[in-house]
Formats: sequence, structure tokens, C-alpha cells
Amino acid sequence: MSSKRKLVLSILAASAVIGAIALTTAVLFAVGVVPVPYAEASPAAAPSDVLGVGQRVASLEGFEATGKVPVAEAELPETLTTAPARAQAPVPKPKPVARPAAAAPSRAVAAGGWQSAKVSWYGPGFYGRRTASGAVLTQGMMNVAHKSLPFGTRIQFEYKGRTATAVVNDRGPYIHGRVFDLGPGTAQALGFSGVGTVKYRVLGR
Repeated sequence: MSSKRKLVLSILAASAVIGAIALTTAVLFAVGVVPVPYAEASPAAAPSDVLGVGQRVASLEGFEATGKVPVAEAELPETLTTAPARAQAPVPKPKPVARPAAAAPSRAVAAGGWQSAKVSWYGPGFYGRRTASGAVLTQGMMNVAHKSLPFGTRIQFEYKGRTATAVVNDRGPYIHGRVFDLGPGTAQALGFSGVGTVKYRVLGR
């Protein structure tokens, strides 16, 4: 018989012996031949003031339960109870509106001496209408229109040996190159018609 076979047979025999011993011991415990020790808790009843292992609770004697949980009263910051003040935007100031400057008097009417100017005249078709100063234009009115001279300014005209004095009470003419627009009575007194050049001087108001 080889050595390997002998070793195997020895292991099997040992296993069989161990199994027989274990089975015998189990049978003995089952039938009560060998007593089984049981662990007992000590102490049997826990003290009334013990909540858990090593944890004791304080005595509740003298404590009156109200059913309410006390809340600490703390003052809240004012920033939480008051709405922040809104910054007021500055009111923009209105920009000054530039007024159109009044047309400066022509150089020809600035001095008091005699000057020359290109003029025209008006009348037919405008009778009964109001001038810029509010006067009602009539057929014989001794007036004259100018772009900027103050109303009431008196001007003396000369044309082909005739002279006449007129008062500014209207605005015009609005054709480039013309300085005065003679009213119907002024043009008739001078014997003037159409468009032409006359002499004039400003007398004042």
C-alpha cells in the first residue's frame, strides 16, 4: 500500500472519531444529562430613576408643566421692521428755451441821417384787415411795415421830390433785399408804386 493512500485513510478515520464525539455530546445535552448554564440579568428590575445603562434622569419633583415652551423675547433690528427709505431722485430742472432773437434793425435805419433803401408797397386786397400792431388797414393810412423797428416809430420818406411821414405799425416785407413795405396812404403821398429805391430817415417815436 502506497504512502498517499495510508495518509488519506488516516484522515478519514480521525474525522469519523471527531464526528462520533460531537454526536454523543449533543445527545447528552438533549436528554438533560449534562445541564446547560443560562445567563441571568442583574438586577432583575431596573431602578425607576435609570433611563438606560449609565444614564440617570433628574428628579421631576417640584416642576410644574404648563404646556408652553418659553420663548426668549429679543428685539429685532430696526432694519428688519422698517422699510428702507427710498432715495428721492432729484427733480431735473427744465432747460431754458432759447428765444429767437429779434431781428436787428438794418444798418440803413440805425442812424438819424438820410439813407437809401429798397422798398415796395401794399394796400389793395388788405383793406379792412388788421396789421401786426392790431390797427385796421384803411386805404389812406399813413403807415409803413418793417421787420424789427418798434411800433410807433416815425419815419420820413422822400421820393422824386415828394416827402411823407409814416408810422411803423406792421411787419414786413419778407422778400430778400427789401427794407420797407409802404402802406397805401404813404405810397400815394409819395407817388410811389411797384418796387424802387427811396430815401428815408428815422425821426423817433
